[in-house]
Amino acid sequence: MGLIGPWQNAAEGAAAALCALVAMATVSVLALALLGASSFGSLWRLTMTVTAMAVGGPVTAGPDPSADSGSTDALTSMFGGGGMGASMTGAAHVVPLGVTMSGAVVLWLTFSRRLRQGQQRRFTGGEVAVRTAGAAAAAMVTFMIVAGLGHGSATLPEGAMSGMRPGEDQSAEGMGGLMGGGGAGAQSMAYEVNAGLAGLGALLWVAVVIGTGCLISRRGRLPLGGALDKLRTDWGRSLSAVVRAVLVLAALPTVTVAFVGAVVGGRAGSAAGAALLVAPNALVVFLTLGVGSSWTAAMHQVQSDGSNPMAALMGGMADTGGMGDTQQPDRVEHLRSLSVADWPLWLVALTVTGLILVACACRAARTTHSRRKRPMLPYRGPLAGHFVMAERLGVVTAVVLGLATWEVGASGNFGISMFGSEMGGMRAELSGSVLTTVGFGLLIGAAAGFAGSLLSVVRGGRLVGSVAGFTGALLSTVRGRGVR
Repeated sequence: MGLIGPWQNAAEGAAAALCALVAMATVSVLALALLGASSFGSLWRLTMTVTAMAVGGPVTAGPDPSADSGSTDALTSMFGGGGMGASMTGAAHVVPLGVTMSGAVVLWLTFSRRLRQGQQRRFTGGEVAVRTAGAAAAAMVTFMIVAGLGHGSATLPEGAMSGMRPGEDQSAEGMGGLMGGGGAGAQSMAYEVNAGLAGLGALLWVAVVIGTGCLISRRGRLPLGGALDKLRTDWGRSLSAVVRAVLVLAALPTVTVAFVGAVVGGRAGSAAGAALLVAPNALVVFLTLGVGSSWTAAMHQVQSDGSNPMAALMGGMADTGGMGDTQQPDRVEHLRSLSVADWPLWLVALTVTGLILVACACRAARTTHSRRKRPMLPYRGPLAGHFVMAERLGVVTAVVLGLATWEVGASGNFGISMFGSEMGGMRAELSGSVLTTVGFGLLIGAAAGFAGSLLSVVRGGRLVGSVAGFTGALLSTVRGRGVR
């Protein structure tokens, strides 16, 4: 393979980012089509929105200017400047990991194609850096463009705003109809994606994907140099085992459900569309529950801010509309308290996660050269190699699941605004403890790493010898100290 110039390296890196973007948009449009999203708005703009959300771009929504017929009324200006009819506002920060992971796989495969085909020479560190810079720059620019295209208006289904505030059926809806505003019928809202955060998220996404790929790649001739080469040699097998296991566990069920749903259609098709978007999110929640993370799904009612006199009047009319108590209780669900077939969900998750981690440790131990099994601990006895795998799998599990927990956390708020003030709404969130995941992931990963390393040598008969050697060394030490 001959030398290639820096511009060609940069162009190939940029092409890899564009291929990843196309793959992500394809998954997004397929999922939205299965969900029937075209009945609510432009499928093209919704596709751009979901694709930008996949790298962390948050979405905000507000009144649709084209549907606001009362904004120029003098009475409107007198009471706050907002639209006289009820309108929906909100924001959402959710990362559809199904889209993110599909793009990550395509990005690495296209980015490393030439690196994996290079048989005559190794790429230099500078060439890899130029390719990475090309991919990062292209990803930042293109995802900012995609986020800019991810705006438009969406029509909410009938009655979507009903029940958002107690008593609104008696007074707010009638008053909204009198003033030309929305009742319980179809409502329209405008949405947009934060392009700046989408561009920043794209940069971080490219860095994580390429960095992880360089550490776990087995065929690529990648000269990382110095400490990075040592990190890849010592830790790459453990990281590779965990990352590949998560990818397989996320991909196989998602592809199967999507294929069946696309063929069957109906509700199965809708379930398939949802699976394409958030099945990996559910997998992360399940696996992190298995290492002790506490996940909470909560929904809270948002009360009127009371800053606008007309909105306060409307709120008072709604509160006395015969609906009784206006304060709705918050709904909070701790996922670890749920059960599956009379078994606690956390116990099921712990069992499955533990088996997966043991299998990963067994695989990593078999592919790691014995000369690379030097523990960070001062112990150098017969079980030192097993302690090495415990250390490495524990750290890798903590880092991978900790980052996944931080990424999966979601939040959203939706409310009703009238006369420029919020009259009520709901706030929902899904949150997990990153610190708890890291702490317990370190412990459970270390235990699984030790067990998997022991299992990896059972067939060779070295397990018995290791245990016997450890016991003999312990007895010799005790006797040497003169214990009688």
